[in-house]
Amino acid sequence: MTPDDLDERLEQLYQGAQSASSEGLAEEALKRSHEGMELLEANGEDTDHHSYSDFVMLTADIHWSAGDYEEAYKHYHRVMVNDPERNDARVATGVALYHLCRFTAAQALLEMCSLDDPDEPEAWYYLGLLALRQDRTEVAMQHFSVANELMEDRFLLPEEIEEKDIVEIVERHLNELPDAIAAALDNVPIILEKRPSEELLFSSDPPMDPTVLGIFDGLPLTEESTLDAVLSPTRIVLFYENIWVLAKDRVTLEEELWITLKHEIGHYFGLSEDDLAKRGLD
Repeated sequence: MTPDDLDERLEQLYQGAQSASSEGLAEEALKRSHEGMELLEANGEDTDHHSYSDFVMLTADIHWSAGDYEEAYKHYHRVMVNDPERNDARVATGVALYHLCRFTAAQALLEMCSLDDPDEPEAWYYLGLLALRQDRTEVAMQHFSVANELMEDRFLLPEEIEEKDIVEIVERHLNELPDAIAAALDNVPIILEKRPSEELLFSSDPPMDPTVLGIFDGLPLTEESTLDAVLSPTRIVLFYENIWVLAKDRVTLEEELWITLKHEIGHYFGLSEDDLAKRGLD
């Protein structure tokens, strides 16, 4: 295979893997990415347009899109170790650590990234999320502001809203529910919490994503019996800090709260994630 033929084949594999991943075909995407790595290994070196690290990063991105943060982290970390000049790999590793709830390690790595490249918006944004978990709201808003200035179309600058205002919005939404749904929710407490605790995050394996907006805890209405209702208390929890971070203003916040509330109510009524996605509540 000539160098030009190799480059052409690698480009086909790279683009094909990205396309398959975007369509949710993770297995096919990984197959193409691995083929690219095998071709580069067989030829002994990177080409002018494609590197082995590019394909490892691509593999990590595919795992990330499929929701497998642990595998994504392993591949991002591999690139970071083998190619220390790639700040994108260090940032991606730090972001993966955050979503895996390894907050101390994420903080150390992302701080280093922000020092080495102050124009890296994702590092600042996640440093903002980490500051929120430490109740350092003013610092968090400063970090969000930097991220927003560097990449306005991706990183919103959230508008701080007090808890009492969140409560008022949620109560208003609950009052807007149809009578039949409201009656079914009579014994289901709707709880507002600032953010998921570490105890809750680590109550599952792998840990729950710290950016989770809400949870339904208990048996769905379609499955519970009278005894189940006593033994397994049901509740809906909304994590309002995680929700307002996504909102650029009060209007957007109200929309996000409403969607999250309906999403968790949907789980109580037995709807799956796919069912909710079809209803625009994912």
